[in-house]
Amino acid sequence: MQYKLALDESKLREFYYEPHEFRGHRLYRRVFIMEKSGILGKIADYKLLDFIVVDLTPEELLPLIKPIPDVMVERFLLPGQGKIIKKSFWFGLRGWAYIGFLEGKEKLFDDMRSEVKQALKP
Repeated sequence: MQYKLALDESKLREFYYEPHEFRGHRLYRRVFIMEKSGILGKIADYKLLDFIVVDLTPEELLPLIKPIPDVMVERFLLPGQGKIIKKSFWFGLRGWAYIGFLEGKEKLFDDMRSEVKQALKP
């Protein structure tokens, strides 16, 4: 079943999401830059990407997900319901991708679900 979300972009900007077009599809993206450090200081930087995908199904989205340099985790939140989908790149050495659903229950997506629900237009 195809869902469509009507989201308030100004509210999403408060959560650092920026609108993007990808192959004719609308999505919202935010980037977190994390730093791994130890006793001797900084060891590495890596990125986490969050995507709110408004109008794609998991079947349409999965072939488009590829590893991105310096990105360890990509999270995609889709409207509707379903079970979490996990995808690893090179056995996790080049990162992970997770696809979750707005009506799902996995804790990994609780922050994104809350933000999307606040940004839903009546």
